[in-house]
Amino acid sequence: MLADGISTLDTRSPQVVLEPNLTHWNPGRIPKVRIIYENAIPKEDAIKSVAAGDGKVDVVTDLTPAEAHAFQGGSVAAIHSQPAKTVLAGVFNENKLDSPWTSIEVRRAMNMAIDRDAVLQQGAHGYGSVMPAFIQTGRYGADPKLEPYKLDEAAAAAAIEKAGLKGREILVLASPDWEGVVEVMTANLAKVGLKVRADFSKTEPEGWDIKLVWHFDWSPQYPVGVVHREFFGNNGAHRAMPEDPQFDALYAKLLRTPHQPAQEEVVREVERYVHDQARALFLISPSTLFAVSNRVSFVAYDTCMSELAETTVR
Repeated sequence: MLADGISTLDTRSPQVVLEPNLTHWNPGRIPKVRIIYENAIPKEDAIKSVAAGDGKVDVVTDLTPAEAHAFQGGSVAAIHSQPAKTVLAGVFNENKLDSPWTSIEVRRAMNMAIDRDAVLQQGAHGYGSVMPAFIQTGRYGADPKLEPYKLDEAAAAAAIEKAGLKGREILVLASPDWEGVVEVMTANLAKVGLKVRADFSKTEPEGWDIKLVWHFDWSPQYPVGVVHREFFGNNGAHRAMPEDPQFDALYAKLLRTPHQPAQEEVVREVERYVHDQARALFLISPSTLFAVSNRVSFVAYDTCMSELAETTVR
């Protein structure tokens, strides 16, 4: 689906050209310029073009934290950051044979072992915010009373040892984009007696323990996040845990509840449940990052996608 107020001229080549739709019903939504998507330019080259100010590329979307941190645009370009409706969390594989993650004490210990401030500042270079559960603070359905798990290495180490997991190697799956986050997690978990083996490939080997997921956390139409449904609810396509009657009952309650105002409290019940049960390794909400030339007056849209409808050229 194209952005509001524009129509496409040519989608048959690596270069996609979007032209202002002058017949659109809302003149305020009609862009002032043609927009050209150069899909064939390697991302690395596009970032270099913006940083050099050569006029070939004005905006590069979806930078990783590492790419944004390394960006040097001087006086000609800058990094733009927008809080995204997304989460980065670790999903426990409770369906693994002899999985240790079926224990709530172990799941809580894992959450107490992670220094989320270090994950944010070192692993994600400060681009984002720490999450207590799956919905961003201030968003629809977020429980303002929830707080992130507090770092407690001693308690985490004691629980790991009691469960007989000291010295155990765990397999963590992640995108290469989050290698810095995994490095922080690896150091944190080593302090409580665990070893991390990371897999940054696009495969999903059997026997994995934790999978880092970057996921859309909510929408007004479906305020219980996709993460909830896929990993914890009925008919979840990627369900990584056994049947959970308590969660399913909450989800059924949500479907029976009118949208407003009663529904928001049910959403908060779901958030409290997954938080209190430590059903995931709660980490951060990453920012959506853009490299932007100073030739462009840029306003990032409030979404999880790279929306350019608000962009104009001076």
